Amino acid sequence: MFPYHGKVAHLQAPHAYTPEDIVHLHTIAAENNLIIIPLVQTFGHFEFVLKHDENRGIREIERYPNALCPTHPDAFPLVTRLISQVVDLHPDDKFFHIGADEVWHIGKCPRCQDELEVKKMSTNDLFLSWVIKVAWWIKKEYPHLTLIMWDDMMRQISLEKLKSCRIGEIVEPMVWQYQAKKFDLPPDLFNRYSAVFNGIWVASAFKGATGSTQFLPPVQHHINNQLTWVSVLSEYKHQFKIFRGIALTGWQRYDHYAVLCEVLPVAVPCLCLCLRVITHESFTEDDHDYVSQKLGFPHRINVVPFPRPQVIEQCMSFPGHKIYVGVQMWSNFVCKYQAISNSEGMLGWFSDYLRSRNFTNPVQVENIMNPIIEVLENLVELRTHLIPWLLEVFYEDTVEEWIGSFINPLVEKLKSVIEECKKQILIGGRVRDYKKIEY
Repeated sequence: MFPYHGKVAHLQAPHAYTPEDIVHLHTIAAENNLIIIPLVQTFGHFEFVLKHDENRGIREIERYPNALCPTHPDAFPLVTRLISQVVDLHPDDKFFHIGADEVWHIGKCPRCQDELEVKKMSTNDLFLSWVIKVAWWIKKEYPHLTLIMWDDMMRQISLEKLKSCRIGEIVEPMVWQYQAKKFDLPPDLFNRYSAVFNGIWVASAFKGATGSTQFLPPVQHHINNQLTWVSVLSEYKHQFKIFRGIALTGWQRYDHYAVLCEVLPVAVPCLCLCLRVITHESFTEDDHDYVSQKLGFPHRINVVPFPRPQVIEQCMSFPGHKIYVGVQMWSNFVCKYQAISNSEGMLGWFSDYLRSRNFTNPVQVENIMNPIIEVLENLVELRTHLIPWLLEVFYEDTVEEWIGSFINPLVEKLKSVIEECKKQILIGGRVRDYKKIEY
């Protein structure tokens, strides 16, 4: 979405922001007492760059587009070019995030393996050397920026190594954890980090993080995630000279190639509840009521949206609420279809084996077909409403992707089952000649 230009113009999405759009975003942010922190991935999660043939040569593993090769001579000029273009359109920003999480492939290519062998380095050394190289370049070119990076690749690195490489002088870690109750972090993590870094950030999630094809955020899970962070921070944040704050992340995809998970309008109630938890460091009935009323809910926001189906509120007032309603309706219909698919009628009288031999009881088939027709009709009608609702918020390609990923395949599946039902009903339960079965 960034308007990259020049040698990296090929990275632009067809509907990328214009420079004027970015200026406007900064204006809106300032009017609402917000700051913008750009994030540019500089190591892992580099798919948006490495998917292009022009950049394929700097992949760490040629067949995988996830991570760049830190020893490739073209890698550093490319990364600094991306950073420069972003910073140039964010001249007044004070913070900059360099990513660097989940570098799954490191030290795998022949060039990196030679580097490790010649310099007697570990993959941790290679990771740190690249991050420090990028960070020092940014600090030299843009000394006004405070740099942030994800922390996960440093969690198992010893205190001695973190100190000796001086990474604490140039970046601040953002510790991410998205579990509801118990965090999967080394027990000495904050002790080590406090001995290395002056400032620290943490990150929770208000959507995403619970499933790559999730439609609705499990709100109570995300509320519990915030509450767990409140508890963890009360114990450890005093160890740092500066606690910067918490980032409530909202995932759109698990990576560049994944399908969309919860779209933003569906997660606005969850975001507001999570913000309330963080600012009040608790979650009470009064908090629940306050947020629900602010968003126009006639009753309390449902924080346990599963299992489905469930009654759906429809009179809210927050932006995008029609999409919130539509996706909940979709989830109800999916649940109804799954119930039919797992019903005794479907499994006992309409199995693949029985259908392949045209040996079905039309009484049972009709009982299966009628509710499937009802679900199909409901889905088709919902699609006619949901598309324009989505288009109010998203670009056409996003709407096409969401409908094409989730609704259309189920519509086609239902049509196929209905056609098979009609075929079996026409056969009328007559005995057919069995084909010889070979085992």
